[in-house]
Amino acid sequence: MIDREGFAAAFDVPRETMAQLDRYATLLTDWQTRMNLVGPSTLPQTWHRHFADSAQLLVHAGHGRTWLDIGAGGGFPGLLIATIDPKSTVTLVESIAKKCRFLETVASELGLDRRVIIENRRVEALPRQRFDIITARALAPIVQIFDWARHLADKDTRWVLPKGARWEEELAATEGRYRFSHVTRPSLTDAQARIIIAHDVVAQ
Repeated sequence: MIDREGFAAAFDVPRETMAQLDRYATLLTDWQTRMNLVGPSTLPQTWHRHFADSAQLLVHAGHGRTWLDIGAGGGFPGLLIATIDPKSTVTLVESIAKKCRFLETVASELGLDRRVIIENRRVEALPRQRFDIITARALAPIVQIFDWARHLADKDTRWVLPKGARWEEELAATEGRYRFSHVTRPSLTDAQARIIIAHDVVAQ
């Protein structure tokens, strides 16, 4: 289990950024009393279940990218990525207005306003554009994510998708629907989970 100190060491996070993350954790706990941002049982393990689980994606995506986080919810992984990678620009798409208010509050209090764009709509409604990285956490099967967001990608866009124990089934379900190159990487936070890294996604 990765705690606060373990997080700082594992991801080489400077003291100033850790102070930002402390504030993020406080806001998450406060707002969780008013709305369901994360699973209630996961809140005591925020540094492991949400912060570390999100931060590990940077290892596979690289710094200084343009990110699209679909169904951002409590800000994982996108808002966490924006906090620890000062060179990134992150667009958070969230269809539920009250969750967007939470995201706006955290972005403002952490001084991330210039690098975080919050879109209160469904991802299908975003105008055509191109992102370096597309991600979504605990949202939908891989094939559904491709359906929703492929107008926001080109062949070089990397889809960095953390998946749970049924990741093999999700990959199998894309057969006949999409052709793409991919690799799988182990998760630092769940032995049964995998991170799917795909590119050159083409509908069949």
